[in-house]
Amino acid sequence: MIAVMRTLLAQAFVAAVLLCAMPAAADISPWPPRDSGDGQMQTEITVDWAAGLRDAASFDEVQRRIGAKGRIESIADEGDAPRAVYRWTGLHGRGGITAFLYRTGDFSLVIAPANSRPIKLNSFGAYFCPDCAPPVQACGHRPSWVPHSVHWDNFDCPCTVTGPPVQYACEPP
Repeated sequence: MIAVMRTLLAQAFVAAVLLCAMPAAADISPWPPRDSGDGQMQTEITVDWAAGLRDAASFDEVQRRIGAKGRIESIADEGDAPRAVYRWTGLHGRGGITAFLYRTGDFSLVIAPANSRPIKLNSFGAYFCPDCAPPVQACGHRPSWVPHSVHWDNFDCPCTVTGPPVQYACEPP
């Protein structure tokens, strides 16, 4: 019995060491990402057009649907949620998009359609569209950038759609 327990403990120890030694598979490589400088879109950004980004499964898919890689405006490596901030401008300056690509591959978007209030969405299923008919306020799942030490529910969700929660800095969707 003792020999079996020692064997199981040894196997568990080896498994734990191997698990800890493995790099995070979801992290983007290389980090920071390279800037394509391609932030000009060939379409005007409207509420209807923005709805087409709602079910994008990856940031690569977002870039394909937008039709441009985006221009990196800044990279923030500090804190628990390293991220790159991308920007796009709609055709003839009609609308804009700001994207936050997190090192884990998770993303969030703030889409500013021409003549409409901003739309917010993320890779966890959140979608806030105040000018959709009817208006949409869907929280999705808890984003990776919201620490589990922070209480998160439908009340907190609008404050964390695009990035880590900042104390006293919640804007309505």
